[in-house]
Amino acid sequence: MRLDLNGCTIGMVMLALTVLCGPAAAETPPGLVALMALLPAQPGNKACYVRSYDAAHLREHPKQRITAMKFLLGVSAYDSKPEGKAAPEDLYYYTFSMSVARRGDKRLLRTSGDCMAGDAISCVVDCDGGSVALDKMPPANSLIVRLNNDNGITMFHDCDQGEGVVIKAGSDDKVFRLDKTANAACRALEDKED
Repeated sequence: MRLDLNGCTIGMVMLALTVLCGPAAAETPPGLVALMALLPAQPGNKACYVRSYDAAHLREHPKQRITAMKFLLGVSAYDSKPEGKAAPEDLYYYTFSMSVARRGDKRLLRTSGDCMAGDAISCVVDCDGGSVALDKMPPANSLIVRLNNDNGITMFHDCDQGEGVVIKAGSDDKVFRLDKTANAACRALEDKED
């Protein structure tokens, strides 16, 4: 079977897509589309992702300092909805809380903030507390969290005092694949939101 598309046919397909999807679909940033695929934009929605590395993995990766990570993604609604606005980014916003355990550190490090999406997804801690990036197309039932070396991400961040523990990407601490699990596994992150 051979399909021959000429300029007229392509134009008709594009017109049909515009009518079916509407102009708003073309304007939604790709990162927001990816966030909504991970977690639909409904206030109260949450998704919990975790990973704990076993002794065998840590032996194979002796430079990896992070031994466990939890990441809670949530959706909240703005208190007052802007008049005449119906785009998801005008009505809802995404939040996150995460915790990290590290070799040689008995503390469980925590932070939280908002996730923003344009061409990419960046989860940011207020008051210049750094960020992590989320992959737009993670494998099913998982989340890819990327640490960066520019500013890292600050745990135990306090806007007033500007203190905290900065976590940056290391040679074996750059990309983490976390698995989706029951929200109860992230309850401690909910109970102690910053």
